[in-house]
Amino acid sequence: MAEVHSIHSLEEFESLKKSHKYILIDFWADWCPPCKAIAPFYANLAKKHGVPDSLAFAKVDIEEIPEISKQYGITSLPSFLVLQDGEPQGVEVGAAALGGGAVVSDGKLGLIRGADPKNLTVLATKLNELAAPKAEAS
Repeated sequence: MAEVHSIHSLEEFESLKKSHKYILIDFWADWCPPCKAIAPFYANLAKKHGVPDSLAFAKVDIEEIPEISKQYGITSLPSFLVLQDGEPQGVEVGAAALGGGAVVSDGKLGLIRGADPKNLTVLATKLNELAAPKAEAS
């Protein structure tokens, strides 16, 4: 069972990238009602699907650390981005992740714009499948 990592500095973010193969980042702001609405759902996904030292669920307040959202071109809130080995990387999730805020490129889902519980669940489940065997192997 894992918790959401609240990132408060660039150093914390870099450390998390180095310590986890996969990271699902929630970009949010305190003034954003959809961000607040999806937060408990996202926290539950982290508890259910997080894999210590392999898959982390993180939150980045775009006003506290704007450099991170600028680095990844985040333009709408909430947005959820997948990093693999510290780099933006989509994962193949099949047709289940079509529609809503899903941004699919080359058949891979790596970004979700908006509070989209269906696609977040699909993405978290797939990331868990990818991360869990790696955690067991180490």
